[in-house]
Amino acid sequence: MGQKLLVPAAAVLLAIGAGVAIWFLMSGDSPRTTPVSGNEQADSNRPGDHEPLQLNPADFDVSRIEPDPVASERPAQTFVPPKSGIRLVVSGRVVTEGGVGIADSEVTFTGEQKLRDLRGVGYTDAGGNFTLLAWASRETANAAGDPYGRLSARTQDGRIAVGESVAVSGDPAVTMPDLVVKEGATLTGQVLTDAGLPAPGALVTARSAGPVEVITLRGRTPTSARRQYVSSVTADESGRFEFRQMPIGRYALQVEGGYFGYSARAGEADLTAAPSAWLELRLSAEQHVRGVLKDQAGQPVAGAVVQLKSAQKAPDSSSGESNINASSEATPLESNDRRSRRRFEDAAPIRPVNGRRCVTDSAGRFGFGPVPDADYSLISKIGDQEAHLDDVKTNQPDYELQIQITTSVSGIVRDAETGKPLEVYDFRAMIGGNPVVTPFDRVSDTGKFEYHPGGIYVAANPTLRDTIIRISTPGYAPAFVAAGELREGDARRDLDVSLKPLCQLSFDIVHEGKKLDLEPVAMLFDNRLAYETSSDELGRVRVPDVAPASYVVKVVLADGTQLEGILDVPARRSASLELKLS
Repeated sequence: MGQKLLVPAAAVLLAIGAGVAIWFLMSGDSPRTTPVSGNEQADSNRPGDHEPLQLNPADFDVSRIEPDPVASERPAQTFVPPKSGIRLVVSGRVVTEGGVGIADSEVTFTGEQKLRDLRGVGYTDAGGNFTLLAWASRETANAAGDPYGRLSARTQDGRIAVGESVAVSGDPAVTMPDLVVKEGATLTGQVLTDAGLPAPGALVTARSAGPVEVITLRGRTPTSARRQYVSSVTADESGRFEFRQMPIGRYALQVEGGYFGYSARAGEADLTAAPSAWLELRLSAEQHVRGVLKDQAGQPVAGAVVQLKSAQKAPDSSSGESNINASSEATPLESNDRRSRRRFEDAAPIRPVNGRRCVTDSAGRFGFGPVPDADYSLISKIGDQEAHLDDVKTNQPDYELQIQITTSVSGIVRDAETGKPLEVYDFRAMIGGNPVVTPFDRVSDTGKFEYHPGGIYVAANPTLRDTIIRISTPGYAPAFVAAGELREGDARRDLDVSLKPLCQLSFDIVHEGKKLDLEPVAMLFDNRLAYETSSDELGRVRVPDVAPASYVVKVVLADGTQLEGILDVPARRSASLELKLS
């Protein structure tokens, strides 16, 4: 009961804080609305005052603008332990460019060609040495080609490396060449508005000026190739951003700040001479349309799609007008010669407007830029409610777009281990029955996760039937909360969510009082393979980022004996356990 009383108070504090934040972060001009007379002010944004909009709900689907960061990797088939297969003991060393061993690095062996189904994971000791078991989690067919394999590694500070493909003999053990991990570059900085204030949530994109060595460990096979490097990060609530472990090279930076502005040539960083750099990036509010989406009570509405639509036909990109870039992505670099040297464009490209869209932030703010001078309309749709504002022009004080909120659900997102509010996450209102979170639902760290002061989320005008709220953020298993059947006018404020942190898991596998060293380990959920690894020379298993759940662990010994045990992984950031197999 006490918790329910605290939530409305937190919501009031959030509203006050959002209002103060808007007052400080805006340009100083008060929001403007379409001029009306008498009592027409409250109706100025209603669709009934205009021609029928005939809006397509898909155009106001947040997932079409901000892709879902949660992906399911559930295997289609149940796990069948291989009765026979290749077991390969792999050893080697992970070192710096100066030959110094790197401790506690995660090392992966990936088989290729004839060994394409083979995989093994291990960790380096204090001297950078490792020994791991590579095995196949399914019956291996007689693949064509010769036996090859390669190493990849990730250090504790985030550096990654991929070795060359190496021929592997038919022996049961192989020693691989040293895997050299190069130092990467770090680029940090802060995004500021043209008034010198922080720009939270700005999207910063870095592009290399030419081909650099790009290493990726995503996918079944790690790769290393020379190509252009492009990466994006989102600035935090103070406008700060960080790129870690970038390839050495020269970079150009572009910033899209939504409400706060845009800059196609925000800055340059030369990371060839120094391994780190700090940049202060400034946004421009020229050729810009921005404002705030509010409800009928004057409170900001977050997480809604706002569309900027031209009242006239956009110029044809084939007409030869130099200030129009028909590409959907502004590119701040262009090639000067065959060696792909790059430079900034002299001015930000101005793209035609024909229904450009964005999502409002936690303070209800939205912005579009740069856009050509023209007459525009601002449109939003949440549930069955619509808002429409005409006579919109560039380089004006903030517009206020108002929408009717008839129903809402809200709550606080917390860390399940500490109980503290989490303020950076993605939330989505869905329609569903009884969704279940499984270890196969993985949260991508490349998604966009908005800042929510105090950990509070608000879903406006959700569907009135089977409403489900899903919260996700990197480092945690996603979570669902069911709002159930709603009635129009409901304002539920008690739908709190607890996110369970992923566990850095280690456990000993023991059979008849003896630890089992260098044995394959399969962790199953719903009889499907969730994690595959192996024990080390001391019979210890380490698995990073394990979703809290109960797993069946299976081990198949070299003589074909199958052992099994139950492992309960807690909702903690780390756990050290012992598993007795039978």
